[in-house]
Amino acid sequence: MDATETEPPRRRPTRISLREYLGLVTIVMLAVGLAVNSYRLRDLRQEIDALRLETGYLAKTGPDQIAAARAPSDQPLTYRVRVRVPDGVSRFRVAYSSIWPKNSARPQWYGAVPVPAGESIVTVRIQEDPRDGKWKIATLVGSKEGNRRMATTLPPEQIRVFRGSHDALSTGVGRETVAVNASRSIRVLDERWLVGEGSLLLYGDRPPDRDQIGVYAELQPDDGPL
Repeated sequence: MDATETEPPRRRPTRISLREYLGLVTIVMLAVGLAVNSYRLRDLRQEIDALRLETGYLAKTGPDQIAAARAPSDQPLTYRVRVRVPDGVSRFRVAYSSIWPKNSARPQWYGAVPVPAGESIVTVRIQEDPRDGKWKIATLVGSKEGNRRMATTLPPEQIRVFRGSHDALSTGVGRETVAVNASRSIRVLDERWLVGEGSLLLYGDRPPDRDQIGVYAELQPDDGPL
């Protein structure tokens, strides 16, 4: 080796202070914790979404809209719907019926229960009234203001259908929120009993060619006679 040549300087090993080491460990721990929390938050959101669908949760809607979503019910011939109506726009009601007359554009509404502003639970039930032993279709609107109820006695031919074993076609609102302008209506319940020949002739809002027994309820502006 030439005496004039010099060896390249050796690199000194990188050293970090204790403070830098603790800072690096802290950053790694924070990153791991953030990732774990992100996964947990995602799972929690999925659980919340599933729970909302099961309980009839209403998604956020506009201030000039009415909304409805089906809520679960574990009792036979009992139907529940969560509804929301705006404040100060108009008055609203839930009309109900158990018959859609032939050649008619809509059910024959028996009566209607007022719906206060905000959210309410609408329960429509067909059962025997223990007070007088008569079978009735009853509609209950429950809200923070209290409960309002109306009932109508059913004719014998309808009672036989509801107490029998028949299939039903459901075309009302589902678990997802349905919202429309407050000047319109929402058919919240449309449960049609399929009885005998011709029971499938009613589709959508096309008038039936025979009386269609079912459970019908509609959230509508309270702006005149039914």
